Amino acid sequence: MKKLNVLLAYIFLAGMIACESPVTFTEPQPPDTGNLAKIPDRLAGKYYSLADNSLLTISDNLLVRTYDFDNKMHINDLDSNMRLSGDTLVDLKSHERTIVIRVGDTLVNHIHATDTVFQLNKDNVLRKFKGYYFLNKRMNDESWEVKKISISRGQITIGSISSKFDLEKLQEITETSKDTVPPHKFTVTKKQFRKFIRRDGFSENEIFIRQ
Repeated sequence: MKKLNVLLAYIFLAGMIACESPVTFTEPQPPDTGNLAKIPDRLAGKYYSLADNSLLTISDNLLVRTYDFDNKMHINDLDSNMRLSGDTLVDLKSHERTIVIRVGDTLVNHIHATDTVFQLNKDNVLRKFKGYYFLNKRMNDESWEVKKISISRGQITIGSISSKFDLEKLQEITETSKDTVPPHKFTVTKKQFRKFIRRDGFSENEIFIRQ
């Protein structure tokens, strides 16, 4: 079924999938490194994503991403379960109602949503190493998702682990069998983690520009 808010649903679905990282670590990274008590002031601010124009806001303990855009759909794309009544789109099955604006044959509704990317607490720890910052998010008792943040000239880059290229690097560095099935969990030493960074680990990058 096509709905006017399908793009919003996709955003949150993508976020949920991202939380189920195919590669995790058995402890926060890098090992044997202290946690930062707060997010450094040099990272604080508002940044625009070059990918989707969303706004990333960084404070002393939060990274929050805000989506604010108009979602558009041609009226002919509605299926038989959707009915337009005045300025309201009604889902005849779920009875969900969405306010829209009709511009010719195009239906428009405004989407405003926020997603907490990271909140500093006992299950979300921040560490600094070799000039980079590492967001560690606990998935369960022995599984941590890790992302890398770098900042340069008002530009922040958030690096995630690519399921293919980074996985192969980690398997080689840790001498782990390639026959294992996902999700892949690694135990690394500080030296091995440093080598992973030097070999361009966290290769899936998203760029944000300071507002």
